Amino acid sequence: MLRFSKRQGRRRLALAGVLLPLASPFASPTTNQADVQLQTDLSHMVIRVDQADPLPPGGCTAGHAWHPTFGGCRRQETRSEVAQCAAGWTGSKVRYRTAYVLQANAADVAYGEWGPWQESCSPPRRAGVVDTVIAKARGKQNGEWSNSSNLSGNIKKQMQVNYGTMFGVTVYRPNATLNCIYASGSTSSSGESSNRIWFGRLLSPGQSIDKGSAGHCRLSSGGRVAEVYGSCDSTSGGDSDSCRRATRTVRITATSDCKVNAEVREGSRLIGTPSYSLC
Repeated sequence: MLRFSKRQGRRRLALAGVLLPLASPFASPTTNQADVQLQTDLSHMVIRVDQADPLPPGGCTAGHAWHPTFGGCRRQETRSEVAQCAAGWTGSKVRYRTAYVLQANAADVAYGEWGPWQESCSPPRRAGVVDTVIAKARGKQNGEWSNSSNLSGNIKKQMQVNYGTMFGVTVYRPNATLNCIYASGSTSSSGESSNRIWFGRLLSPGQSIDKGSAGHCRLSSGGRVAEVYGSCDSTSGGDSDSCRRATRTVRITATSDCKVNAEVREGSRLIGTPSYSLC
């Protein structure tokens, strides 16, 4: 029994020498080398390999790490995919996933799952104009009358005028620009008749109108600014009743896919900051 124990002890001593590092201490630090250890207790054997200097333990360079699923030293990168929104919509959408690039071969790339789409899509802008008059000014009567009128809805109601002219402005949705409006009110010239004659017109996008001393609606800055002037916006009243003129300016201050912001001024005085939906 004692003899067996001595033999077993000598075997353990012999294996103990295997635990010494196999890398030569005299090897050049610039050559490829590794620290290899064999560890055993006669029942289990473990081989451990570490990267020697100048690389860190495990052999992964800075920015790389051992990947337990895909294997090898890999660095993480974020990859993206951009796609178009639905037909007619504006904007775009994007999604991301992680790429794991192998240190030893940059062409060896493993990918994680795609993340959800992140959308910035807006529906298409509606046709025509916003159904409201942003600003208007009344001018004196010029005797004009016509049978061609194309105003409707709220704009028609807001552009009514008796014995005078009216110059207004709204927003043309597709281009997010300002759009001039004109109306005139007069009376029938047939005998003793006092029947009122009124007509109103929505001008074409980008078109200004000028009725001389009565007033005007003038567009500028590519349709982002409109000036409406009326020579008789109000009256002084009393025995010596006289017209009071007015000038109001509408300016588009910001636009997005589906919204336009504006400001309305009378002279230097700010009188409103409306916003309107384009979609």
